[in-house]
Amino acid sequence: MNTKRISYLCLVVVAVELVAITAAWIASAISPFGAFNNPLSGEGVRWMFRNLMAAMMSEWLVALLLLAISWGCLRESGLWRAVFSRKKVEGASFQYRERMGLRVAALMTVVFLVTMVLLTMLPEALLLSATGEVFPSPFSEAIIPAISLWLTSTSIVFGIIKGSFRSAPEVFGSFFAGISRSAPLIVLLMLSLHCVNVIKMLIK
Repeated sequence: MNTKRISYLCLVVVAVELVAITAAWIASAISPFGAFNNPLSGEGVRWMFRNLMAAMMSEWLVALLLLAISWGCLRESGLWRAVFSRKKVEGASFQYRERMGLRVAALMTVVFLVTMVLLTMLPEALLLSATGEVFPSPFSEAIIPAISLWLTSTSIVFGIIKGSFRSAPEVFGSFFAGISRSAPLIVLLMLSLHCVNVIKMLIK
C-alpha cells in the first residue's frame, strides 16, 4: 500500500476541512442570517467538542475494519497465494495439505453461496425486504459482514489444514496484521468522515 499517497490525501482532507471552517466563519460574519453556521460561535464550538468522536463514526468504518481483518487472514493463511499461485499457470502440483485446504475452502464457498441464494432468491425469503426487494433489505445491509465472515472463516480453516495457523494467537495475529496493513486507509476514512460531517454542520 502506498502510504505516501494516502498521507497526501489525508493532508488534502484536513486542508479542505480547515478551508470549509474558515469560509463558513467569514460567510457567517458577513451575513449572520445567511446559508452558513458560524463554526467559531459558542454553539459551533460546543458542537465540535460534543461530536468529536461521533463525527467519525460510520458503518463504512466498521465495514473497512471487517474487510481489513479478512484481508489479513486471507494473506497470512496462504489462501490468497494458493488461489492466485503461479503453480496453477505452470501446471505444477500443490502439496497434499494445500490441495485439501483448497477443496475445503471451495466447499465452504459453495455452502456460503447456496445459503445466500436460499435466503434471498426464494419466495418470501428471510433476508428480503417487506416488499420482496433485495436492495434495500436485511441482505444488502449485511452483505459486507457476510462476505467478511465467509472470507475469514474460509481462510482460518485453510490455514489450519495447511499448517499456517498452529495456535489461536496466530489466527488473531493475522487479524492484527490485516488492520495494520489497512491502517492508512482507516485513518483516511476517519478524517474524511469528520470532514463531511463538519461541512454538513456548517451548512444551514
